[in-house]
Amino acid sequence: MGVTYNKENLEQKIKNFSLGKAKNLHILADFDKTLTQSGIINGKKISSIIGQLRADGYLSQNYVDESFALYNHYGPLEHDQSISRPERLRIMEEWWIKHIELLIKSRLNKRDMDHVVAKNHIKLRPGVSEFLKLLEKFGVPIVIMSGAPAYMIQKQLELAGLMTENVHIVANWYKYDTEGYMIGYKTPIIHSLNKYEITIREFPFFEQLKERKNVMLLGDQIDDLGMIEGFDYDNLLTIGFANEKEDEEKYSKKFDILITENDNFNFINEITKKIL
Repeated sequence: MGVTYNKENLEQKIKNFSLGKAKNLHILADFDKTLTQSGIINGKKISSIIGQLRADGYLSQNYVDESFALYNHYGPLEHDQSISRPERLRIMEEWWIKHIELLIKSRLNKRDMDHVVAKNHIKLRPGVSEFLKLLEKFGVPIVIMSGAPAYMIQKQLELAGLMTENVHIVANWYKYDTEGYMIGYKTPIIHSLNKYEITIREFPFFEQLKERKNVMLLGDQIDDLGMIEGFDYDNLLTIGFANEKEDEEKYSKKFDILITENDNFNFINEITKKIL
């Protein structure tokens, strides 16, 4: 198992969390490559949700060409620390809007998304199902914050029987016409650099979270740590998934627990049981 952590630090955090039990806990989690698998599984590369739509041919060749052009332009800027954070936020917003406009132009339809979900190419990590069922059993809210299409995350969880009342999705909700074709999007646009918890204060479910001041945060990018920004927490446990070998050293300095080698949720489930 590829798990790295400071034993003394983790034991103290588990002790602090366990004092509050389930009633003081909530979870913040990314989706792609955090709750889902990453890398090569059984000889096949695991794609993101949008990547799977592209790979399965549901989007036009013009979309493929233009989306890669956008990636080649904006991708290197996403984590360029020589650019100020406000400027990178502006750049990411610009990229996401252009990408969404491409999806509209490519005539993305709900049926296409349903077909991709039904194929079950997007795999949850082993142990995620147990993790989500534990949270449901003890009434612990989980907020999934993602730049992916919210509709597809919802359908993926429904397919697995995991879209329960304690699960809240903060992602990109699109607008559709009567035939299911994408025609627009709802704000705010969510991308990798703006997943701050402060943005969910306008959502009705925030009332369930504000007094739950022990927070477990899961993400596969250092910027996912921003999900907690603006929230008045008492205790924070951060879990990072380093899906690339070159990320392991820098992630180990930022997250309390580092998961590598596309590992499962078994260790996380053990911790969660101790807390609950």
